[in-house]
Amino acid sequence: MKITADAGLPPRGTPKNYLSAWLLVMLKRSHLHGYEIMKELREEFGIACDPGTLYRTLRQLEGNALIASHWDAHDQGPARRVYELTDRGRDALERWNVTLHEYRLNLDAFFRVYSAGGSAG
Repeated sequence: MKITADAGLPPRGTPKNYLSAWLLVMLKRSHLHGYEIMKELREEFGIACDPGTLYRTLRQLEGNALIASHWDAHDQGPARRVYELTDRGRDALERWNVTLHEYRLNLDAFFRVYSAGGSAG
């Protein structure tokens, strides 16, 4: 059996599967275009995401009818694709909320055990 150097270690940064949840909750708050989403993820939530991953995830969410997009033409500059949450996306966001709440309870239990100290050995 091959053992990798990071076997058993936590992932670096935010796991990709949480990106969908972040996008849905951000689009619940307001309609945003891609650059605004990247900027908000980084500046407000400390989440670094490369553009390719972001736009792939947005396309996937749109393909599953969780978000919708339209072109918004401005007087200055190019038109931008603006994303918004759909009713189906609101339902998915509610499921994320329940799932992440349960996950947080599990994490709280982990930190209680960790903080309680003690040593085995």
